[in-house]
Amino acid sequence: HPFTLLPLFLSIICKIETRPNKYKTFMDSIEFDDEALLDDEESEKNSKFDQESVFTQGETRDFLRFLRSIKYDHRQVPDGKNGSPVTVNVSVVVSNVRSVSEITMDYALEIFYREAWRDPRLKYSKKKFKNKTSLSLHESYSNFLWHPDTFVPNAIASKNPRKQSISHRSLLRLNPDGRILFSRRLSLILSCGMDLTLFPFDTQVCKLGIESYGHTADQVSYTWSDGDITALQLNKVSLPDFRIEKAFVTSRVEKYATGDYSRLYVCFVFSRAAGFCFLQLIVPSTAVVITSWVCLWMENETSFQDMISIILTITFLLFSYNEVMPRVSYLKAMDVWLGVCFIIVFFSLIKLALLKYMQQKLRKDSGALPPPVQTVSNGFGSKSHVLVSRNNRVCTDRFVRAFHWSTSVLFILTFVLFCLFFFFGYQNIHQPELDADCNVEIAEFFAEIR
Repeated sequence: HPFTLLPLFLSIICKIETRPNKYKTFMDSIEFDDEALLDDEESEKNSKFDQESVFTQGETRDFLRFLRSIKYDHRQVPDGKNGSPVTVNVSVVVSNVRSVSEITMDYALEIFYREAWRDPRLKYSKKKFKNKTSLSLHESYSNFLWHPDTFVPNAIASKNPRKQSISHRSLLRLNPDGRILFSRRLSLILSCGMDLTLFPFDTQVCKLGIESYGHTADQVSYTWSDGDITALQLNKVSLPDFRIEKAFVTSRVEKYATGDYSRLYVCFVFSRAAGFCFLQLIVPSTAVVITSWVCLWMENETSFQDMISIILTITFLLFSYNEVMPRVSYLKAMDVWLGVCFIIVFFSLIKLALLKYMQQKLRKDSGALPPPVQTVSNGFGSKSHVLVSRNNRVCTDRFVRAFHWSTSVLFILTFVLFCLFFFFGYQNIHQPELDADCNVEIAEFFAEIR
């Protein structure tokens, strides 16, 4: 019956009418908030923002409002002094050198990278900010400021500052004259071309390049810091295979098809500590050579199996050494050392073969020689004893002894002279090519080595 359904329709209509009221109340609150925001914007427009009234209510709270008020564009390069390019002053603090690898020809660095530049649009008065000499801004505000698009040309991998990281962070600081300091901690793996001709007495020069990716030298110019902030500083660094002889900085202009770009270099001169190679390669190979000589003096007990075992030992040293070294198309100093040791051991085996042959020849000839005293008939029925000379055998024994002694002395003298040449003269026969980017003569600053 229609009248029985009337209460149901009335209840539905009441619910429909009450719901818009709830939504209206919620929307009223939103409109109220919007009006408050609009009022703030009105007051912000009415207030006179200029370059001398920055940050009057806190270091970072009004920073974005200030950027909007001056219509700051972070994509626009700041104007340099008298139309010159923006000068970016760079300084690097090397906290650690983790490794230098000749196998992969790279090295790993931990650095604090600092760059500073001046943006005239961000000037402010210290009087309006409690006479603070600088404003420390949160690192996230770097996204709203222009900063150089710095990159490292020879970087293979890097670990940059990350959000909520306790190891890699960044620092952003603004001075009253508009000078900005941006500091970051970076972990870098950099390529380093090495010349291993003098290995393990080699010295390697590795560099860290710093350059703008998109701005040419007439827009952004990189220079090394001077004055109170040194261009390069090294903390105490300890490496297992190398020691840092020199660390200095240079600068130059790189020419590309897209233009000329300003580039800085941090150069490290690594001198290899040969202790590991001395203990693992030079001492064992020398012991193998001396063992081959000792075996030759033990004539009655020496066999070819012993000498072959010695040759296999020196061969094993050669293979094990080459497995951990990069494949290069030139001889290294250690290749020469192990090669000479192998040749000496090989000639010792040849000498042993000759001695064995001559001794067997003597034993065979000793049975064919006549006895020293022979009985001879004189034809008249009487016999006489004749002494037969055996000088031929005596000369052969003397020759064998002389050969054995002279070759042994020759081997010893040859190896001793080679050792003297290898340790004191070999380094002078090869001069590695100098890197034009890391020439000491054009160095602008040398870091103190601790």
